[in-house]
Amino acid sequence: MSKMNNNGESGNSELKKEYEAYKMLQDWVKTVPKTIKELEKNEETDKLIKYKKQVKLVLQKLEDIKFALENED
Repeated sequence: MSKMNNNGESGNSELKKEYEAYKMLQDWVKTVPKTIKELEKNEETDKLIKYKKQVKLVLQKLEDIKFALENED
């Protein structure tokens, strides 16, 4: 039996949103190598540093979402 959230909806809608966010971030991560190569090629060091920090944050968020999905009751 699924849990109800504050809106009276099933917890599955929250799970679906988390899964959609997870998929979107996964798709974004697939573009990372190409973007890094472009930044390196164009010698955009500042942008490259910022981008790599952003990548780390996204990877952490993916891990958080994956953990939440795996541990959903």
